[in-house]
Amino acid sequence: MKKEWNVTDSAGNVHKVQCNLGGFGGNKVIVDNDSYKLKSSNWFIVVVDYQINLPGAACNLVIIGNNIRLAVNGVYLDDGKPYEPVSNVPVWVWVMVGISCVGGWFFNGFLGMCIGVVCSMFAVKAVLDKKRGLAVGLLVFSLIITFILGSFFSALLYA
Repeated sequence: MKKEWNVTDSAGNVHKVQCNLGGFGGNKVIVDNDSYKLKSSNWFIVVVDYQINLPGAACNLVIIGNNIRLAVNGVYLDDGKPYEPVSNVPVWVWVMVGISCVGGWFFNGFLGMCIGVVCSMFAVKAVLDKKRGLAVGLLVFSLIITFILGSFFSALLYA
């Protein structure tokens, strides 16, 4: 997945910012033809908050799953909402993400883990949008769905 923006600094210079996810080169950001590797802060889902220093413009590249956003001077370019650092995600959310993904694996294998990963992406985004109840609901929902699917498939095996 590739996304790019043109950012104008305080001197009026236009800078090209590109983000490439996946592929053989890994996750990277390219700023004016200078390439930098991106490293996720989570094992289960891609979570990146990368600061880009441009003269007169403070930029933050935020990636959660496959959702890529760029904030310039504290405001996201895509929707105008204020920038919220990923480091503001509480520890209990990361614990729930781990439980959701690992629990999904134990209940239903690879399919359960995928359900846990997808629900975790939306839960982290919900927490950053100050919707903590939705985040908890999504994580619990993923465990319930994987448990139900695991019970259904095991019932088919023993029938």
